[in-house]
Amino acid sequence: MTTFQPRTGAELTAHLPPLRSLRELERRIESCRACALHEDRTRPVVSEGPIDADLMVVGAVPRRHEDLQGRPFAGAAGNVLDNALADAGLLRDQVHMTSVVRCRPGDDRPPTPEQIATCLPHLHAQVALVQPRVIVALGATASAVLLGRPVPLERVAGYRLDVLQGITLVPTYHPTDVVRGVPSAAVAIRRDLQVAKAVLDGRLPTGAQTLEDLRSRRGTDVPAAAAR
Repeated sequence: MTTFQPRTGAELTAHLPPLRSLRELERRIESCRACALHEDRTRPVVSEGPIDADLMVVGAVPRRHEDLQGRPFAGAAGNVLDNALADAGLLRDQVHMTSVVRCRPGDDRPPTPEQIATCLPHLHAQVALVQPRVIVALGATASAVLLGRPVPLERVAGYRLDVLQGITLVPTYHPTDVVRGVPSAAVAIRRDLQVAKAVLDGRLPTGAQTLEDLRSRRGTDVPAAAAR
Protein backbone atom coordinates (compact mmCIF):
# COMPACT_ATOMS: atom_id res chain seq x y z
CA MET A 1 0.00 0.00 0.00
CA THR A 2 1.24 3.51 -0.79
CA THR A 3 2.45 5.28 2.34
CA PHE A 4 3.08 8.95 3.01
CA GLN A 5 3.54 11.39 5.83
CA PRO A 6 0.02 12.72 6.64
CA ARG A 7 -0.56 16.36 7.56
CA THR A 8 -3.68 18.25 8.54
CA GLY A 9 -5.86 20.04 6.01
CA ALA A 10 -4.84 23.39 7.51
CA GLU A 11 -1.15 22.57 7.05
CA LEU A 12 -1.68 21.36 3.51
CA THR A 13 -3.56 24.44 2.36
CA ALA A 14 -1.73 27.09 4.41
CA HIS A 15 0.21 28.37 1.39
CA LEU A 16 -2.87 28.52 -0.87
CA PRO A 17 -5.59 31.20 -0.80
CA PRO A 18 -9.10 29.81 -0.20
CA LEU A 19 -10.96 28.72 -3.29
CA ARG A 20 -13.91 30.83 -4.41
CA SER A 21 -15.12 28.53 -7.20
CA LEU A 22 -14.48 25.24 -8.96
CA ARG A 23 -13.28 27.19 -11.97
CA GLU A 24 -10.53 28.63 -9.81
CA LEU A 25 -9.55 25.10 -8.78
CA GLU A 26 -9.53 24.05 -12.44
CA ARG A 27 -7.16 26.88 -13.29
CA ARG A 28 -4.85 25.94 -10.43
CA ILE A 29 -4.66 22.31 -11.51
CA GLU A 30 -4.38 23.05 -15.23
CA SER A 31 -1.39 25.30 -14.55
CA CYS A 32 0.21 23.02 -11.95
CA ARG A 33 3.77 21.92 -12.73
CA ALA A 34 4.70 20.88 -9.18
CA CYS A 35 5.57 17.28 -10.12
CA ALA A 36 6.50 15.33 -13.22
CA LEU A 37 3.03 13.85 -13.76
CA HIS A 38 1.91 16.87 -15.79
CA GLU A 39 4.40 15.86 -18.50
CA ASP A 40 2.47 12.69 -19.46
CA ARG A 41 -1.12 13.81 -19.00
CA THR A 42 -3.59 14.49 -21.79
CA ARG A 43 -5.99 16.41 -19.55
CA PRO A 44 -5.98 16.85 -15.78
CA VAL A 45 -9.00 15.49 -13.94
CA VAL A 46 -10.46 18.08 -11.59
CA SER A 47 -14.04 17.19 -10.67
CA GLU A 48 -17.57 16.50 -11.79
CA GLY A 49 -20.81 17.23 -10.01
CA PRO A 50 -22.53 20.03 -8.07
CA ILE A 51 -20.57 22.37 -5.85
CA ASP A 52 -23.12 21.96 -3.04
CA ALA A 53 -23.31 18.15 -3.12
CA ASP A 54 -23.85 16.38 0.20
CA LEU A 55 -21.90 13.36 -1.07
CA MET A 56 -18.35 13.42 -2.43
CA VAL A 57 -16.75 10.37 -4.06
CA VAL A 58 -12.94 10.33 -4.12
CA GLY A 59 -10.77 7.95 -6.11
CA ALA A 60 -6.99 7.67 -6.25
CA VAL A 61 -5.69 8.61 -9.68
CA PRO A 62 -6.96 9.03 -13.25
CA ARG A 63 -6.57 6.13 -15.67
CA ARG A 64 -6.63 6.14 -19.45
CA HIS A 65 -10.31 6.97 -20.02
CA GLU A 66 -10.29 9.69 -17.36
CA ASP A 67 -7.12 11.18 -18.82
CA LEU A 68 -8.60 11.31 -22.32
CA GLN A 69 -11.95 12.76 -21.24
CA GLY A 70 -10.78 14.97 -18.37
CA ARG A 71 -13.52 13.63 -16.09
CA PRO A 72 -13.45 11.23 -13.15
CA PHE A 73 -14.68 7.66 -13.32
CA ALA A 74 -15.07 7.19 -17.06
CA GLY A 75 -15.00 3.93 -19.01
CA ALA A 76 -15.85 0.55 -17.50
CA ALA A 77 -15.09 1.68 -13.94
CA GLY A 78 -17.49 4.57 -14.40
CA ASN A 79 -20.24 2.21 -15.51
CA VAL A 80 -19.71 0.09 -12.40
CA LEU A 81 -19.90 3.18 -10.19
CA ASP A 82 -23.00 4.55 -11.93
CA ASN A 83 -24.83 1.25 -11.47
CA ALA A 84 -23.85 1.05 -7.79
CA LEU A 85 -25.01 4.63 -7.23
CA ALA A 86 -28.35 3.84 -8.87
CA ASP A 87 -28.78 0.77 -6.67
CA ALA A 88 -28.25 3.02 -3.63
CA GLY A 89 -30.86 5.50 -4.83
CA LEU A 90 -28.33 8.09 -5.99
CA LEU A 91 -27.72 9.74 -9.34
CA ARG A 92 -24.30 10.64 -10.68
CA ASP A 93 -25.31 14.27 -11.17
CA GLN A 94 -26.11 14.51 -7.42
CA VAL A 95 -22.57 13.52 -6.42
CA HIS A 96 -19.33 15.54 -6.46
CA MET A 97 -16.59 13.30 -7.87
CA THR A 98 -12.84 13.77 -7.82
CA SER A 99 -9.54 12.01 -7.09
CA VAL A 100 -6.50 12.43 -4.87
CA VAL A 101 -4.04 12.77 -7.78
CA ARG A 102 -5.20 14.74 -10.82
CA CYS A 103 -2.80 13.64 -13.58
CA ARG A 104 -2.47 10.13 -14.94
CA PRO A 105 0.90 8.48 -14.30
CA GLY A 106 2.36 6.95 -17.44
CA ASP A 107 1.49 3.26 -17.92
CA ASP A 108 -1.04 3.60 -15.07
CA ARG A 109 1.66 3.00 -12.47
CA PRO A 110 0.77 3.91 -8.86
CA PRO A 111 1.56 7.50 -7.83
CA THR A 112 4.52 7.95 -5.52
CA PRO A 113 4.08 9.21 -1.94
CA GLU A 114 5.70 12.48 -3.05
CA GLN A 115 3.21 12.91 -5.91
CA ILE A 116 0.32 12.23 -3.55
CA ALA A 117 1.63 14.77 -1.06
CA THR A 118 2.13 17.35 -3.83
CA CYS A 119 -1.45 17.01 -5.09
CA LEU A 120 -3.16 16.64 -1.71
CA PRO A 121 -3.61 20.39 -1.02
CA HIS A 122 -5.93 20.55 -4.05
CA LEU A 123 -8.15 17.88 -2.51
CA HIS A 124 -8.29 19.56 0.90
CA ALA A 125 -9.13 22.90 -0.71
CA GLN A 126 -11.84 21.19 -2.76
CA VAL A 127 -13.38 19.52 0.30
CA ALA A 128 -13.42 22.90 2.06
CA LEU A 129 -15.19 24.43 -0.94
CA VAL A 130 -17.82 21.70 -1.39
CA GLN A 131 -18.32 20.93 2.32
CA PRO A 132 -19.89 17.50 1.80
CA ARG A 133 -21.59 15.71 4.67
CA VAL A 134 -20.26 12.29 3.56
CA ILE A 135 -17.19 11.24 1.57
CA VAL A 136 -16.93 7.78 0.00
CA ALA A 137 -13.28 6.85 -0.57
CA LEU A 138 -12.81 4.38 -3.41
CA GLY A 139 -9.87 2.05 -2.93
CA ALA A 140 -6.98 1.64 -0.50
CA THR A 141 -5.00 4.71 -1.56
CA ALA A 142 -7.88 7.20 -1.31
CA SER A 143 -8.98 5.65 1.99
CA ALA A 144 -5.47 5.88 3.47
CA VAL A 145 -5.06 9.49 2.35
CA LEU A 146 -8.36 10.61 3.87
CA LEU A 147 -7.81 8.63 7.06
CA GLY A 148 -4.30 10.00 7.38
CA ARG A 149 -2.80 6.54 7.80
CA PRO A 150 -2.61 3.28 5.83
CA VAL A 151 -5.23 0.75 6.95
CA PRO A 152 -6.07 -2.56 5.23
CA LEU A 153 -9.19 -1.84 3.20
CA GLU A 154 -10.88 -5.06 4.23
CA ARG A 155 -10.79 -3.83 7.84
CA VAL A 156 -12.57 -0.53 7.23
CA ALA A 157 -14.74 -0.97 4.11
CA GLY A 158 -18.31 0.03 4.88
CA TYR A 159 -17.52 1.64 8.22
CA ARG A 160 -18.57 5.17 9.20
CA LEU A 161 -15.52 7.17 10.30
CA ASP A 162 -15.31 10.67 11.74
CA VAL A 163 -12.72 12.67 9.77
CA LEU A 164 -12.00 16.20 8.55
CA GLN A 165 -13.96 18.22 11.09
CA GLY A 166 -17.06 16.09 11.29
CA ILE A 167 -17.37 14.72 7.75
CA THR A 168 -18.37 11.04 7.69
CA LEU A 169 -15.93 8.93 5.68
CA VAL A 170 -17.06 5.60 4.22
CA PRO A 171 -14.16 3.64 2.68
CA THR A 172 -14.91 1.00 0.06
CA TYR A 173 -13.38 -0.81 -2.88
CA HIS A 174 -12.60 0.85 -6.20
CA PRO A 175 -14.76 0.13 -9.28
CA THR A 176 -11.63 -1.10 -11.08
CA ASP A 177 -11.55 -3.95 -8.54
CA VAL A 178 -14.89 -5.07 -9.96
CA VAL A 179 -13.58 -4.78 -13.52
CA ARG A 180 -10.56 -6.90 -12.55
CA GLY A 181 -12.81 -9.52 -10.98
CA VAL A 182 -11.92 -9.04 -7.32
CA PRO A 183 -14.26 -11.31 -5.35
CA SER A 184 -17.06 -9.52 -3.46
CA ALA A 185 -15.94 -6.03 -4.61
CA ALA A 186 -19.20 -5.34 -6.46
CA VAL A 187 -21.28 -6.34 -3.43
CA ALA A 188 -19.12 -4.23 -1.12
CA ILE A 189 -19.35 -1.08 -3.27
CA ARG A 190 -23.14 -1.34 -3.46
CA ARG A 191 -23.41 -1.99 0.27
CA ASP A 192 -21.13 0.89 1.18
CA LEU A 193 -22.85 3.42 -1.08
CA GLN A 194 -26.10 2.37 0.58
CA VAL A 195 -24.45 3.10 3.95
CA ALA A 196 -23.52 6.58 2.71
CA LYS A 197 -27.08 7.17 1.50
CA ALA A 198 -28.49 6.01 4.84
CA VAL A 199 -26.26 8.51 6.69
CA LEU A 200 -27.42 11.29 4.37
CA ASP A 201 -31.06 10.30 4.95
CA GLY A 202 -30.62 10.14 8.73
CA ARG A 203 -31.27 6.40 8.87
CA LEU A 204 -27.77 5.69 10.21
CA PRO A 205 -25.71 7.78 12.64
CA THR A 206 -22.84 9.86 11.28
CA GLY A 207 -19.25 9.05 12.12
CA ALA A 208 -19.23 11.83 14.73
CA GLN A 209 -22.42 10.52 16.35
CA THR A 210 -20.97 7.01 16.42
CA LEU A 211 -17.79 8.32 18.03
CA GLU A 212 -19.76 10.19 20.68
CA ASP A 213 -21.78 7.07 21.45
CA LEU A 214 -18.64 4.92 21.76
CA ARG A 215 -17.02 7.44 24.07
CA SER A 216 -20.09 7.63 26.26
CA ARG A 217 -20.07 3.84 26.64
CA ARG A 218 -16.30 3.24 26.91
CA GLY A 219 -14.93 6.52 28.25
CA THR A 220 -13.19 9.39 26.48
CA ASP A 221 -10.05 7.53 25.33
CA VAL A 222 -11.50 6.28 22.04
CA PRO A 223 -9.93 6.87 18.59
CA ALA A 224 -11.88 7.90 15.48
CA ALA A 225 -15.15 5.99 15.41
CA ALA A 226 -15.67 3.01 13.16
CA ALA A 227 -19.04 1.31 12.92
CA ARG A 228 -21.07 -0.26 10.18
